[in-house]
Amino acid sequence: MKKVLQLGIGCLISAVAMYIAFRDVKLTELSESFSQIQWWPVLPFLACFCAHFFFRSLRWRYLLPEPQGERPSLRKLFDSMILGNLATFLLPFRLGEFIRPMILSRWSEYSFASAFISVVIERFFDLAGVLIAFAIIVPMLPAMPEWVNWGAYSLGALSGCLLLFLICGCLFPSFIRSSVILFTKPLPQRLASLIVQFAGDLIEGAAVIKTPMRLLTIVVLTGVVWLFAWLQFYSLLFIFPYDHSFLLSVTLGVFVALAIAFPSAPGFLGVFQVGCVAACSFFTFPPAAATTYSIVVHMLTYLLFIGIGFWLLAIHDLSLGELRNAAEDRGEAPIPPG
Repeated sequence: MKKVLQLGIGCLISAVAMYIAFRDVKLTELSESFSQIQWWPVLPFLACFCAHFFFRSLRWRYLLPEPQGERPSLRKLFDSMILGNLATFLLPFRLGEFIRPMILSRWSEYSFASAFISVVIERFFDLAGVLIAFAIIVPMLPAMPEWVNWGAYSLGALSGCLLLFLICGCLFPSFIRSSVILFTKPLPQRLASLIVQFAGDLIEGAAVIKTPMRLLTIVVLTGVVWLFAWLQFYSLLFIFPYDHSFLLSVTLGVFVALAIAFPSAPGFLGVFQVGCVAACSFFTFPPAAATTYSIVVHMLTYLLFIGIGFWLLAIHDLSLGELRNAAEDRGEAPIPPG
């Protein structure tokens, strides 16, 4: 019943987001906008997509603890990541976040727990990158209320606190554990236990960034990852003869990242579109072109994950049902070695 409720809420949010994204656009305007599209920018988009996930895979390698034996190849990391995204785009409850570490745990010596914590830490760095970028771009956007500026600065400060927590967690683990236990004492025992356990796992996983050079490498790779994410948006701006500024592409990347953080139907349907339309509203993009752009970007991303993902399922002798069962059973379902 709980899962049905979660799915229903996600679908409702997607439906509301779709209404918001399409409410100001007539079908005739959308059709005319599609007829104006130039398709050559798809080629640089594909190149940026591949580079984006290559650097994501490389960063993931640095976020994993030092193995006793051989490190997993970038190919295994890349394949695990694409299959996780395939599941996120097709299955409910964002099961891809569990499927990715589960597959890696079957293809390497890493346990599911250590692989999953590396994904959680990755999300911390991604969140910090998004919030810092948001704090930087908001003052550059026109007609932005003062409370939004303060909100952006507050989120930027929050991202700094997240990074500080990770750094302090690996430098002073005992102190941070004791502090978490102290601050969770007023909470209900079950909730406090969950927070303490999660913080402990996070501190243990954060040990991978203990050396300054490793931390610097992860920070630099995070910047490169988001650069190629923004370049994906930037390359597809050229399908229309409108605003091609890099600031717009960064705004698109930030707004979409914030939008898809909300619960939604599989594949971020609706929330992806509303993020794109909201970002374009601050620039010289007509509403119909902004909506069309959101459909094209989402469609290409969707098709890439479907195409590459099902190809990887075939060559690794897997099925989507196996991946779903593996996520639901937390790695109990058999996955053959990659």
